Amino acid sequence: MADPLSITASVVGIIVPALHGTRLLLEDLQQLSDAPKTIKRLTDDVQSVHTTLELLRGVEDGDWKSLGQNVAEQSKATISSCTQACILFRADLQKWTRHSEGKLTWLDRANVGFFKKDQAKAMSEQLQSCKLAINLIVGVATLYSSVRNCHVTEEIKKTISTQQDEVNRAITTADRQLVVVETKLEELNLSSDDDDAAGFGQGKDEVLRQLEEELKGAKASQKLLNELLSKSQEEAIAKAAGNQTGSITVNFGPQNSGFQAGNINGGFNGMTFGGK
Repeated sequence: MADPLSITASVVGIIVPALHGTRLLLEDLQQLSDAPKTIKRLTDDVQSVHTTLELLRGVEDGDWKSLGQNVAEQSKATISSCTQACILFRADLQKWTRHSEGKLTWLDRANVGFFKKDQAKAMSEQLQSCKLAINLIVGVATLYSSVRNCHVTEEIKKTISTQQDEVNRAITTADRQLVVVETKLEELNLSSDDDDAAGFGQGKDEVLRQLEEELKGAKASQKLLNELLSKSQEEAIAKAAGNQTGSITVNFGPQNSGFQAGNINGGFNGMTFGGK
């Protein structure tokens, strides 16, 4: 079994550059004071992802141990894809707004607000998917934390059921998004040069690169969500609670006179003192 400290360290090693990447993109977006609505919505999405990443960084070692190596690996894949998408979009944004400093020129505003609107929208969708996945990681981790040193109560069972519903809805959304992205990629790859001139123009490579990264992120999210669904089952959580609250039977034998001492870490039951 993997060391929980090493699991946490490996995930944090992905979260830190993700926080850096989202912060840089956020700063660039916030500098566009008169940006179109699509960019303003994108700014909100970047801020939301940054906030959820901070929450994820607070997940404790024991909870990562409960979530397991598979969840950790798929979490890293999902976050890494989101980070790469932010880096690529930031580079594109700097090209699109190269004529502007702070306030967008009419040319750059038209470029971002009209010609690049679909790319900004696609970026928002990927960020929203990433945020949803991260929130669910934190939610399931919180479930495991809540049963530490206690049993699965009726209230916790209701929370488990709610969490499962949320994960299932997220899986449905992820499946739908995956189909949409695959369709867009197929259409783009089949498009002719005339179509490129009419639609994507010189930005076809940008769109293709972004869609490929979005597809990578969608597949990672899909795997992650299925792992989270498995980990959010009542049986899995009850098993984790049982492992953390294992009982200890203490038997002092027939010699119940005199002084007998020892240390017991954790709960205990079934104490038998025997008797003469």
